[in-house]
Order: sequence, then structure tokens, then C-alpha cells
Amino acid sequence: MSSPTTSALPRLAGIALPLFSLRAADDLGSGTILDLIPFVDWCAHWHVRLVQLLPINEAAPAEASPYKAISAFAIDPSYVSVLQIPEIATSAATLQWLASSKVQERARHLQTTRRRERKRSYGIKVRLLEFAFAELERNPDATRATAFAAFCRQQATWLEEYALFRALSERQSFRDWEIWPAELRDYESARRSDAAVQLQHRVRFAKYVQWVAHEQWQQAHAHARRAGVLLKGDMAFVCAANSADVWAHPELFDVRSSAGTPPDAFSASGQLWELPVYNWEALRRSNYEWWRRRARQAGELYDVFRVDHVVGLYRTYAIPVREGGPAGFVPSDEATQRSQGHELMRALQSEAGAAVVVAEDLGTVPDWVRHSLHELGIPGYKVFRWEQRDGNFIDPRTYPEASIATTGTHDTDTLAEWWGALSDHERAAVYRLLQTEPSSEHSPEPRAPSPQPHFPQRAIIQRLLESPASMVILPLQDVLGWTDRINVPATIGAHNWSYRLPVTTERFDHDPEIAAAMQSLREMIDATGRAS
Repeated sequence: MSSPTTSALPRLAGIALPLFSLRAADDLGSGTILDLIPFVDWCAHWHVRLVQLLPINEAAPAEASPYKAISAFAIDPSYVSVLQIPEIATSAATLQWLASSKVQERARHLQTTRRRERKRSYGIKVRLLEFAFAELERNPDATRATAFAAFCRQQATWLEEYALFRALSERQSFRDWEIWPAELRDYESARRSDAAVQLQHRVRFAKYVQWVAHEQWQQAHAHARRAGVLLKGDMAFVCAANSADVWAHPELFDVRSSAGTPPDAFSASGQLWELPVYNWEALRRSNYEWWRRRARQAGELYDVFRVDHVVGLYRTYAIPVREGGPAGFVPSDEATQRSQGHELMRALQSEAGAAVVVAEDLGTVPDWVRHSLHELGIPGYKVFRWEQRDGNFIDPRTYPEASIATTGTHDTDTLAEWWGALSDHERAAVYRLLQTEPSSEHSPEPRAPSPQPHFPQRAIIQRLLESPASMVILPLQDVLGWTDRINVPATIGAHNWSYRLPVTTERFDHDPEIAAAMQSLREMIDATGRAS
């Protein structure tokens, strides 16, 4: 399957799952890039033609959220399939270290734990990457050394800034760059500092990690294309204030305020994200070059990518956190908001190459934003549970073709949990829409605890697949009737961003419940013309 264009959206079904949730026999506690290969093959077997991921950008070692990255361009080291790196196989030091009882015990724990332990997994993988890098430096293979050098030249625009920031952050124990020594708080002065000279080896190591990650991604992406499966990425709205991008380009951001949302139906008190606000005036003067570079990279990594919080590109809700004052939208006037968002989204499309740009337009979004997206041919989302009018669910068969239909997102409860929390009146509304009776639904019951009898799981999924929406993307938990969540917004804890599958991809179909659910899904995919 070739990469689609915006004017010729594919009619397909996809599965959504964070990359860290994949489980393999040697993943060391977190799903990895090369783990996508067997997962893609498994999806293709069941006629699922798209895999949707969360952002894969690097976050700080102790930060689990993929939406608080230290770089808008770097791939997180924890996603590298470290044991598959060629330099690992030839490193005697690595084999000796892996053989120690302490490391083996730690590795076994990370392999078998039900939840991703981000900091521990990150630490052991970075140590292995250090061994691999040392081996390349000590015994450079001519072909790989040449490829590494070429990558550094090709990606220099962002890689030089990121690698120095990564090395300095490590030396500063990942403290905010605003409290670093004065000579290091500015990129231009930092690159001329003694610290930059002292850290040349760590700067080069940071580049090596990115080369390995991008090399593996190209391998996985090429395999997905051969299998006829598209990879869909997620472009986070903004990176963390403590990031290479804000450090190197402070003129493009306003760290005095935090992005968030005003009070609405989803949050009575609004939301404070503790993420910087853009300096939209400066970005417009630069013709949105930073955003253009992000889109170019996303177009290389993915076949489809989602622009997170798209309304924020038209108008960002800024909450002052340092100097006080009222919160409000930036830009403040609607005419500028409309013009800015439309211009920026058009720029992203122009830089995305063959990749399809889609927009996360959920929450409280002005109608004119969706009109702008429609004019640009950019699909938005239709989440079944939220598509209601006058107390009735909107029939998915009326969804527009240029849309993505789904049962939920990484921030919602699962379909099974949602159904279990509905009132009898709300369930009756679903049954009316589906034109089915509670006793007529024979879908597999959710895995324990079953929230209620007569869960119309199959009927809901079937109706979404019957819709005109070009893409129907279902969280894997909703396909299988599971209740495991990815994230609970406005909460902090180990329950967020840590979900791991209970078995490896290779063992999926040894589970009769999983196989039965996927057989049912494939039949519905085939019947609704989404198999190719």
C-alpha cells in the first residue's frame, strides 16, 4: 500500500496502542521500535491496515508522559531495540555486564512487570547504548561510521542543538535550564563554553542514540509498508519548557505563561498543562519554520500524523504563572486566530510530503475551526460517545468521509468502562441507535471485572466501521473488551502512561479470547469494505 494523499484518503480500519505498551521477550520493560514489526504483521493478518501511536519524542528520564518532551525532534532512547544494535553483539564489555546477576535480576523484573517502569527501563537501555557507542568508537565499522556521519550532517538543523542540550542536561541532573550556570542558559554562549568542549563525547553519544533510533525506525516503517500497514504518529501540541527547543529558541516561546484550557464541559476548573505558550507573532515572522521542520520530519516518519490540540494552533489559552494577570486566548481577536490557524495548517500540509495530516479537534472547539479544517481537507475526529444531539447518539452512518471515527482516545476510559458507567436511560439511547435489544448482543464479555451484562461491543464497532469515515481507529482495549486505561487526565501516578500488554505479540493468538475477538473484527472489516 503506498502512502495516501490528503485528496485520496484510504478507507481502512486501524488499531491504536502506545509504542511503550507493546511487549516482547527482550524489550527490557518498554515496547520498542523493532517490536512494531511483529505487531504490524499481526495487524495485517487480521486486515487491520493502520497502527496509531502516541508521540515517540524523548522525555526526561523520570517523565512518563509522551506529551512533555525535551525535544520536538528526538526519539526517546527507551524505544530503541537495544539488543538488536550491531555494536552490542560485538561488545565483550556489554556481554559481561549483561551476565552479572544484578543486571539479570533487574532485566527479569522489567520484562515481567505489568506496568512500564519508565525511569528504570530508560536507565538500563541508556547504559546498553553507551556500551554500543563505545564499541563503535573503539572498532568503527566503515559502513556504519559513514552512515552515522551522514545522519549527523543531514539532521544538523535540530541535532546539534538537541545533542548539546541533552549532554548539558545530563551534567545538570536534568534540572531546568533556566537555573543552569549563566553561560549555559543561552545556546550560542553554551556552544562556545568550556562545558561544551568537556562534553564532546556525550554530545556525540546523544547523536549516536538518535542515529540508531532513526535507523531502526526506517527498518520498521519499510516493513510496515511492505505489509500494507500505515503508521500513524502524533505531533504533540508543544514540548516541555525544559526542552532543547525552548532553550535554543526562547524567542519562539513564552515561558511566563502555561498553555491550558478554560473551564468547560470537560473540566469545571479548566486545565493547566504546565507547558509553554508559543510566541505566535515571532513564529509568523519566521513563516512558521520551526513548525515546518516538525511537519517535514513527521512526513518522513509516518504515513499519517495527527496534529494534537489543533484549536491551540488557531488560539492558545494562556494562563500567566509567573507575573499574574488574567488568562486569555493568544491571539486575542478572532480574525487573527482564523488567519493564523488556517495559514499554519496549510503550511504543515505543504511540508508533510505524501503523509496525510489529520487534526485532533476534540473538546470545546469553535465551529469556524472545523470549517477551516474542512476547507483544507483535513479530517477531524468523531468519538462515538461524544457525538450526541438532544440526548440521542448521532448515527455514525452520517459521519463525513473526511473524518476519523473511534470509540475513545488515550485520555478516555475504555469502551467497557464507559458502558458500565452509563445510566439505564443512556444505554437505552445506544440500543435505539443500534436497533438492537440488550439480549441480542453476543459479543465476548469484557475481561474481569465485567461491568454489566449485554455489552453491545460488537454492534458499536460494526456501526463505526459502517460509517463513511475514511478511517476507523479503535484502541486495542476496546476491540478486546478490556478495561486497562492509558491515562487519566488531571491525575498523577504510576497508573498513567505505563500500560503494557499482558503477553507478547507472538503469543496473542494463543489466547482464544483474543483470537475470537480479532476474528470478529476481521469479519466486520471485510464486510464494510475496509480490508484493502
